[in-house]
Amino acid sequence: HPELLKMGYQTQLDGFLGTGFGDADFYSRGMSLAGWHASDVVANCVQLQGTWAREHGCSGDLMAILVEQMRRLKPDVIYLQNLALASAENLLRLRPHTRLMVGQIASGIPASAHLQGLDIIVSSFPHFVQRFRQAGLCAYYQPLAFDPRILAQLGCRRPHLPFTFIGGISGNHSTGTQLLADVAALTPLQVWGYGADQLPSDSLLRQRHQGEAWGRNMFQLMQSSCMTLNRHIDTAERFANNMRLFEATGSGAMLLTDYKDNLADLFRIGEEVVAYRSANECADLANYYLNHPEEAEAIALAGQARTLKDHTYDRRMAHTAEILDRHLRQPEVCRHFGSPGNISYGYQQLSSTDQLTELGQARKHPAIPERQRALVELQLEQLYHGQINPIFQVLADLLDAIVLPHGRVLEIGCSSGYYYEILEYLLNRRLNFIGVDYSDAFIGMARGMYPKARFEVADGAALPFDDHTLPCVISSCILLHTLNFRDHIRETARVAQDYVIAHRTPICRQRTTQVMKKLAYEVETVELRFNETEFIQTFLNEGLILDRQIEYLSHLDLDQYEVSYRFRFFNTRRPELSS
Repeated sequence: HPELLKMGYQTQLDGFLGTGFGDADFYSRGMSLAGWHASDVVANCVQLQGTWAREHGCSGDLMAILVEQMRRLKPDVIYLQNLALASAENLLRLRPHTRLMVGQIASGIPASAHLQGLDIIVSSFPHFVQRFRQAGLCAYYQPLAFDPRILAQLGCRRPHLPFTFIGGISGNHSTGTQLLADVAALTPLQVWGYGADQLPSDSLLRQRHQGEAWGRNMFQLMQSSCMTLNRHIDTAERFANNMRLFEATGSGAMLLTDYKDNLADLFRIGEEVVAYRSANECADLANYYLNHPEEAEAIALAGQARTLKDHTYDRRMAHTAEILDRHLRQPEVCRHFGSPGNISYGYQQLSSTDQLTELGQARKHPAIPERQRALVELQLEQLYHGQINPIFQVLADLLDAIVLPHGRVLEIGCSSGYYYEILEYLLNRRLNFIGVDYSDAFIGMARGMYPKARFEVADGAALPFDDHTLPCVISSCILLHTLNFRDHIRETARVAQDYVIAHRTPICRQRTTQVMKKLAYEVETVELRFNETEFIQTFLNEGLILDRQIEYLSHLDLDQYEVSYRFRFFNTRRPELSS
């Protein structure tokens, strides 16, 4: 489009983004729908950036132009999708013009990238996220996505290409390129992509190569494919993450992809996508579905429906907006809540519960929410710098194997709702989170802190949910403050469908259940230390058996232990064994 060179900057930018190249405006549009003002800057496009510089009376290299753009825009967030820009020098030049510096990576990390200079890193590589956190960095896992607007540009689907591959065949894809060659030898695979000039002259892939395909042309080819092949770059290791997962399914092709450990979190294998573990298996599956086009089309339709439901940029950016809002307000929130003061002290053991009726309502004291939230803010700051509170990790470990992405989780005694934030961060998945607490002040704070989650005022002994409708229910550090704890456990078992977690439970093993009063955040309250055998038996009486327990604090000499328990019903089927 040489005519664009004569146009103004905004016309050039709109024309470029309109081609659907790379991420186009998928991120900025999604952020706009989430209530943000979002602008795209294609910092390495010489023609585009040169036009902006001329229009705004500035000069210099590409980095100088970018810095000037940021100086004028003064964005709350600079979101770098190219970490080659994130050198220590460049970040130092950009930092004065923004409140939050975010980087995104889904490929090999550039040697020049100064990751410690970023406030947040987002990656579709779960293993990268884990490594970043181990290095003390704040890192979020977020899969890539598809923009349904592409379909409006493509028109009706008329698949006529039997089996395609559209992507890179360069040296960065050494293992994958060999797999493509092996599959091509056994199937009628047609290939589009960059890097063909690096292939040997007698390569079968070079003979099957149809040229490069970018933007709208790439999507048209995928839409025209009955079946398209996917394989990940070596950097992906054991995890599914690339754009083709969503571009291919979103465009309507049946996706044949390499098996990865987390693939089932994204699609139902065998129903929405088909997975292979070797070149021979890939070829066998391809030939089977070429001979059974009706089955291939059914999988293609199911895969497209899943992507359009769960894997769109609008949905991803709603999550990103929530994360960025949270981090932008964190310094202000920390200043507001100040110091938590004394947390838990002044224990006195009692022989009777008669005098404790009023103390059982102490959590409703209006002073407790702000004091507890002050402690939580300190713990969140530590969490985002790689110092994970063991109590948080214990709950995440108990949930990890039993809660699927977007799974429903109820927390009883949710306080200010902070586990919604913590669990999504540690589990690397979105949750359908519901929190209840009998304190109006706590629920009011939770709704203000986390407007996207659901919070209700409710007593744990009288929950407003139907029988056995919630797959996982967490009794979160609340039973120890509850004199009628048996009623709580009975009600928890009533609404739970599969699992109940009793989180942060103080127990003893040699004594009977102990009753104490104490001061919590300078408010007098009650605390129970349960005899472990009696405690577990209470759950058994409700049809729940002990599934797993994690002991995170032990004082053998005092007969005092802190334990979190996971219980399940006798007939529970684990999610990973279902579907």
